[in-house]
Amino acid sequence: SVRAHGYRARSRGAAGVMSAAIQPAINYGTSAWAQYTAQPDGRNLARRLCQAMVLLPLFWLVLLPEYVQGLGDPEMKSILYRGTMGPLRMIDALLLGVIAAHGIVWASSRRMRIHFPRTLALSGMGFAAAIALAMIYGALHGGTNLFFDWRALALGIGMFVVFALWVQTPAAARSAMYLFVGFMALRIGMIYASFLRGGGDVIVGVRIPVFDGPTLSAIVFTAVLALWMSGCDHGRWQKLLWMTLSAAAYLLVLLCFRRTFWTELGVATGLLLLLRKQQRKRTLLLATVAVAAVALTLGPAFYQRLQSLDFTSGESEFSQGNPDHVGELLDAWEQVQRQPILGIGLGRSYPTLRIQEWKEESVMVHNAPLHVWLKYGLV
Repeated sequence: SVRAHGYRARSRGAAGVMSAAIQPAINYGTSAWAQYTAQPDGRNLARRLCQAMVLLPLFWLVLLPEYVQGLGDPEMKSILYRGTMGPLRMIDALLLGVIAAHGIVWASSRRMRIHFPRTLALSGMGFAAAIALAMIYGALHGGTNLFFDWRALALGIGMFVVFALWVQTPAAARSAMYLFVGFMALRIGMIYASFLRGGGDVIVGVRIPVFDGPTLSAIVFTAVLALWMSGCDHGRWQKLLWMTLSAAAYLLVLLCFRRTFWTELGVATGLLLLLRKQQRKRTLLLATVAVAAVALTLGPAFYQRLQSLDFTSGESEFSQGNPDHVGELLDAWEQVQRQPILGIGLGRSYPTLRIQEWKEESVMVHNAPLHVWLKYGLV
């Protein structure tokens, strides 16, 4: 639970912003910049090399765990996530530096253009106003570290500028996709190699390849992207490579025994079945083979873990009840009832009387609508 908040914020950061940047890039394919980049091959090669130098480190940051694994203290943070100046961590300062550099280039260039989706302007300004109000209210009531609760949003908006500058044409979007897929293929291969040598993590007594949430989210996305691309590329060998990568990613997610990511992969596979009618047999075959392979590898434990998805059943070896999470929700709801209009404000904590064994106070609740109401009020 300590790790979940940071994990979710990051795992939806770079990948989500990149996805938002790609669509405007496709619509922007006839611009002056598109004509400019369509000229000499040497210039395109130099641009692609620069694109790789910027994007690959950002992809690596997505997979960097916030907390150090296997060193005894579960709250020991990786060096990039430790504080530097005030509320800023090293990773915040690093990303802000990248954003500032790209902002300067964008402002100084006559060729580079960024089109921010107009449909987001009104809602974006409204949310910014809500954040400002919550910061003022929190500061007036003794709140500290007012940047914590919305820094992922601020960094995400800034990273939109970074991705949009490097993904301005359909060719650049495809190049960025290949970079991401190649990077993830290498990471998936390294995870398999470590697992086969006896490494990995342990969950409910079962050894798994990897536990880290952002890594598994990225692998889920890779599995779906590769399966989709297997129906888009025309060459036989290209189709085979995409299917191989998708199968490896599907199998890895299932082997990791994480029900959240099983659900993610299941929902995404269902959407593919709806959207790609001509690809249904291939999708069903790949998913069935992956499930069968994991079932044969893990034996009864896999079936029992599947059964634990039924939240109406009692506790078992592969699942636990939810009294702590229910207590957390009730504690937060109690605070909302006391301050429904403005919430508690940013930078403040509240007592958690029902989950004293877990934590005595909290700055968040693991439920998105309730968390927003708690921190920002009805605004």
